[in-house]
Amino acid sequence: MEDASVLMFAFLSPIRPFVMNRNMPEIRQVLAFVAIVETGSFTLAAKRLNLTQSAISHSLRSLEEALNTRLIDRKGKFHTLTPTGEVFLCHCHAVLAELDRAVRHMSELQQQAV
Repeated sequence: MEDASVLMFAFLSPIRPFVMNRNMPEIRQVLAFVAIVETGSFTLAAKRLNLTQSAISHSLRSLEEALNTRLIDRKGKFHTLTPTGEVFLCHCHAVLAELDRAVRHMSELQQQAV
């Protein structure tokens, strides 16, 4: 007889296994991109994430290279989202919201186990 947790996991598992795209961005890159957009500043994004400004710049550059597109147009200290950046930002918000939901769910399960 199979363990109930194994059956539950099998039920929650996708039918097809997740195959990671080799251009899949890292979470730190996504967080840096969102922080830049939300704060309007590389410096403030760095402060929000407790990173250096150069780390934020590097994360964005790496993200844009991985996606092979420009997400933010930089003009001196000013920057604006490109149309591609606007679309990607919507996807980032959805992914981060789902990740937050998953973390909260794990916390709830942990509390129930106590």
